[in-house]
Amino acid sequence: MIATLTGAAAAALAVPALVAPANAAPASTAPAGAQAAPADPVSALRKQFRPGRGVKLTEQAKLIGEGRTQRVIFGRRGGVLEFGRKGVTASDLTSTFSLPGANKELVEEFKDMFAPSRTITVKGVSYTSSAFYAGAMPEGKKWLRTPAQPVSPGNPAQQLVNPLEPATLKAALAHTTSRRPGGTWDGARTVVHSGTITLGELYRVSPTVRGLLGAEPSAKSAPLRVSWQLYIGPDQLVRRAVSSWTQSMRGLTSVDLTYLNDSRYTGWGVKSAIKAPPAAQVAEFEELDLEGKAEDPFTRIIETAG
Repeated sequence: MIATLTGAAAAALAVPALVAPANAAPASTAPAGAQAAPADPVSALRKQFRPGRGVKLTEQAKLIGEGRTQRVIFGRRGGVLEFGRKGVTASDLTSTFSLPGANKELVEEFKDMFAPSRTITVKGVSYTSSAFYAGAMPEGKKWLRTPAQPVSPGNPAQQLVNPLEPATLKAALAHTTSRRPGGTWDGARTVVHSGTITLGELYRVSPTVRGLLGAEPSAKSAPLRVSWQLYIGPDQLVRRAVSSWTQSMRGLTSVDLTYLNDSRYTGWGVKSAIKAPPAAQVAEFEELDLEGKAEDPFTRIIETAG
């Protein structure tokens, strides 16, 4: 099911489209620890890559219907991302999914998907505890072990401009078209840098995008433009990243969709020591009894919402 959902998200990027502007209302965040101000955001990010340290993430993803009249909250997730010497090496994130306005029958049918799920990723392996799998787990098991993925399975509204990847951050900032005051985030006064970057360029520089797509984008989809906003504090660290892109989903649903991701980064340098769950509580995928769970829920939900 994880592979199916990720495949559905990647397939959605095959169609070229125009990009809609990314807008999201500011919200207050907790103060961050003071940092010395490096010369640029990429240098500042690299200085954060210390084992046992990390940053807190709060993220929401939206699917916005054609004409911007049909708004759907697709998912939220939050937790801690832990750094090694080259970037993020571990994470502990809790995700929730909601579909405002959905009929009660749909919510009841997929109630397990609407329940919070937690995924711990460490040493190249992910462990997920989810109500969706609870009834299929062997007795005494509560975590499903799978290979780690650079993207969130089943969520097509990924943060395509991942500001925790130095090459991605550098490439995006090279396309900056405007700067303006960005308000206070995580206790820091920010400047919001805005611009656009193509899907093809993101594929070349970003492990996140390569993991999402699985293969190089076609000649038609590579020029798809992703709009982005990066809110950068005086210490040159990113406090908020917003990205959006629009494409046709016709054939799967009756409308074009805009995907909007809004990620907040707080507590830079927070101590972190993420560990795998106890082995006795971990199940392998082949151990699951998945009878009755073969249908792709992503497709059903989008079809019904559209």
